[in-house]
Amino acid sequence: MSITKTKNNTYRVRKKYPLDIMQSLGLSNPDYDKIFKTRKEAKQAELEFENRIVKFRNNNSISSFELGGEALFKDFYQDVWLDDYKSGLTSSYTQPPSLVTIQNTEDLFRLHILPMLGAYSLNSLNQHRQFVIQKMNAKAKEYANFKVIRSYVNQVFDLAEEYEYIESNRLSKSLRKVKAIKKNHLKSAKRDEDKYLTDTELMAWFQAVQEDLDNGSLSYQDYTLFWATFFLSDRKSETYALQWKHVDFNNKTIYLTQALDKFGNVKNTKGNKNTQFLLPDRLERMLIEWKQRQKAELAELNIKQTRDQFLFTYCDRQGNLNQRLHTDYLNYRMKSINRRHPNLKPCSPHKLRHTTATLAKLHGMSLEKISEALTHSNIRTTRVYVNANNVVALTPANFAYDNLNKNGRGDSVETLVGTSTKKGIHKDVDTL
Repeated sequence: MSITKTKNNTYRVRKKYPLDIMQSLGLSNPDYDKIFKTRKEAKQAELEFENRIVKFRNNNSISSFELGGEALFKDFYQDVWLDDYKSGLTSSYTQPPSLVTIQNTEDLFRLHILPMLGAYSLNSLNQHRQFVIQKMNAKAKEYANFKVIRSYVNQVFDLAEEYEYIESNRLSKSLRKVKAIKKNHLKSAKRDEDKYLTDTELMAWFQAVQEDLDNGSLSYQDYTLFWATFFLSDRKSETYALQWKHVDFNNKTIYLTQALDKFGNVKNTKGNKNTQFLLPDRLERMLIEWKQRQKAELAELNIKQTRDQFLFTYCDRQGNLNQRLHTDYLNYRMKSINRRHPNLKPCSPHKLRHTTATLAKLHGMSLEKISEALTHSNIRTTRVYVNANNVVALTPANFAYDNLNKNGRGDSVETLVGTSTKKGIHKDVDTL
């Protein structure tokens, strides 16, 4: 009997594909094995299976087994796959994708995948592996993050197989062979020394930042933002999300408990970690001054500075004041500094993070300490944190900064971390 009743009172249809059908369909497993709620549905499926075999042998058409596969790739993506993806049904992750991830995925399909495959039917693509691989190989040569494209295309055909639009995903094995050509080329061409700034190059950045503050090219907020990101060695999104309630001047502590996504929404830090840093003296002085300056600036706008006030804000293109920072805000400021000082080696917030870690390692800070300070998850990307806050006495940036002082550059470095000369600027910190 090809139909059996299960313990769950459902009905199982088990048949075997004939050898000629297996070879034509590219199947590695000869079994047709499906479960249905009623015997009637199971019997209907059995008859359809046998009729498809007869039809295939009469006209030698693979589509006999893949009637739903005549749907266009773009229509299946829009009508079926996308909703399942948003619900988290297309991957093994325990949580559905965030709004930011969903937008990035939709952009990837709109800009890359649909122009390449959207106009073809699922059957046509599934039956013409060489055509698909040629398309994908060409994309791998021009787009660095090709692995994501490959993964999504494979997910689409996996879902089409699961929902029986196609008999099997015959592209899976071939897709795995396509290499991320451009990414591998960029990786091999990039030297280790290009990933971080040397001591001398970092000093040049310090000098440029100070000069821009002194001549009015850089606001005191942006000056403080640069130094905060440097000293904390954190991700820029975590610096963007700092509120005054996260800064404890009495105990010289700063807490990283949240980050901002690309839309400016507060989210958990990477790995859902909460970390507390001992506040370096130099950063503490800057934050004290910035808190007083910000309080005065907000007062002019009839806004009261509270514990929930974000440390760093801006005026957006619509003229809205005191808005959370745009995701590339610090990148733009650093590019502007670079343009004003063309002698500087190009640097971004992420490269600054690499720099602090690399220089700290070069000057003797242990990998474990760096791992802890960068809030990595293991020593490869570094160690796992659980539940309790992690107290970081010295960030890689602070270590590298102190080392510059020890190497006879103390006076020059200290002069670059400026604070206001106004009298009484540091009084009554708790009242700020």
